[in-house]
Amino acid sequence: MERLPFLARLLPIAFFFTGAALIAQASDVPASGYELGKTKGFEDAVNGLSRSPARYEALYSQADRADFFKGYEDGYNAGIKPGEKLPQNHSYGQPLTAVSGLGTVVIREGSRKVAVCHTASPNIEQTKFIKEQQQIVIKSRGNHGPATVQLFESFSGKEQGSVKAYEIRDGKPDWAAGMGE
Repeated sequence: MERLPFLARLLPIAFFFTGAALIAQASDVPASGYELGKTKGFEDAVNGLSRSPARYEALYSQADRADFFKGYEDGYNAGIKPGEKLPQNHSYGQPLTAVSGLGTVVIREGSRKVAVCHTASPNIEQTKFIKEQQQIVIKSRGNHGPATVQLFESFSGKEQGSVKAYEIRDGKPDWAAGMGE
């Protein structure tokens, strides 16, 4: 029988335990956006946090967004103890508002911050929500020069389009209509 070095004999054992740990971790991950949302919603409710599913946007894909939000709502409701009031800063389901700052627009749902949109220029001239508040159009300008009109997703603050205000003609692009010069 050939003698193997000590480390060579331990290598298969190390791989066995490492693999078992990875399998155990993988089984702890919820199978769908709904299950993940339900878990996070329940945790937030039990811990007295506001009903804010958007805080977990990095955990789900856009394709799973609707499932995640439904699961979050179900989980949050399950986590609220009977007779218990919602957390003080609860503002879920209220209309969105836009609060302009220097180079940013903060989107709020009641008192809760939903997203921050970073604009191309520091001076915000105009904002408008479109598509049932799913998107926001923001017109910004520097201290001089042309204005930029940008399209953002309301619940993530991700930019989805951009055009110079002087390029908007005959209502095109349609999302930027009314923001031209």
